[in-house]
Amino acid sequence: MNTRWIALLASGMLISMPTIATVAQAESTSLTQLFPALVGVSLTPTQQAQIQDLTQQTLPRVQSMLTTEQQTQFNAALAQGKGVRVAASSLNLSIAQRLQILNVLQTSRSQIDTILTPKQQQQVQRNVQALQQQGR
Repeated sequence: MNTRWIALLASGMLISMPTIATVAQAESTSLTQLFPALVGVSLTPTQQAQIQDLTQQTLPRVQSMLTTEQQTQFNAALAQGKGVRVAASSLNLSIAQRLQILNVLQTSRSQIDTILTPKQQQQVQRNVQALQQQGR
């Protein structure tokens, strides 16, 4: 399962993907903007809060790896409803930045696994497979 997620995250950082519908809003960034495999996964209010907290921790970590100009472009893309991967893919990131951001997203993904039930994890896995088949 982790290998597929890593492949999805890596490819997502390199290619554009369409805007994804949101599950819940966190200020200006939704859960599914950061974690597209959560689309359609029914979360309890507690799980939503936990993942929302994770989102609010993850975005600043990603933003801290960007230059001031990249941060401005990244925030503008998020405000337009674009996913994190789409926003990041348009920034002309260095290889080091891509790897750092990928690491942050992988860590966040691992933390999500501890929040989800086994059934929800299976749904996420199906979503990952569907996203991979769509070339996202």
